[in-house]
Amino acid sequence: MINASDVQIDFNASGNNEILQNIQVILTTPAGTVPFDRDFGIDMSILDAPIGVAKAKLTVEYTKKIKKYEPRAKVEKVSFTGDAVSGVLIPQVVIGLVS
Repeated sequence: MINASDVQIDFNASGNNEILQNIQVILTTPAGTVPFDRDFGIDMSILDAPIGVAKAKLTVEYTKKIKKYEPRAKVEKVSFTGDAVSGVLIPQVVIGLVS
């Protein structure tokens, strides 16, 4: 599992490592924070929605953004852990490679 605080950039990454690193950057970047491409990253306002709505919208957002910014990969599955009582939502995104 990748946490945003664990992001380390390898400028020499290649092959599958490059693809996974690119996805990591996409999923940990808030949309609107990248100059000249304000659509890059994930819309963090989704996290203010009720848990069920947030899960659905995040699944769509992850799928859409990975397809747009890393076309060598596709989202196979998105699942979530955490609980609504504490307001914690932890996504797990399973990626497949496009051949």
